[in-house]
Amino acid sequence: MAKKRTRPSRQRPLLTGGRKRVLVVLFVPSVERDGTTPIVQPHWVDAALEMFGHVFGGATAYPKAKGVWRDDERGGMLVKDEPVVVHCYTTPVEIEDGRNLAEVGAFCRKMGREAHQGEVGLIVGDEYFAIRDFVEE
Repeated sequence: MAKKRTRPSRQRPLLTGGRKRVLVVLFVPSVERDGTTPIVQPHWVDAALEMFGHVFGGATAYPKAKGVWRDDERGGMLVKDEPVVVHCYTTPVEIEDGRNLAEVGAFCRKMGREAHQGEVGLIVGDEYFAIRDFVEE
């Protein structure tokens, strides 16, 4: 006769641990603003993962996507791209910390400047930030 499975009288919660509920998404481009000159994308993906690891505890980079960006400052030219999408979950407290925001912002400006971008796309929660000012602070 087969043993009948019994449930313990006190069930443990199915999910335990932290409540990281704020999604941060960074788009790492594959080409410069001109749409043809490739950048060293693996370098920037690794750097983004390392930055998010230090700042928020981790991140995941998804394989190349297919995208397009309209460069309004260049007559509406469409820049076709194969970005890598980096996802990172964090807490509301961590995302509102000024030091953390400064580090993420500095990374985005550096990537924009050194990879010759017109815009770096960053999503925090449900808000898209079009980072276009790449001046070093």
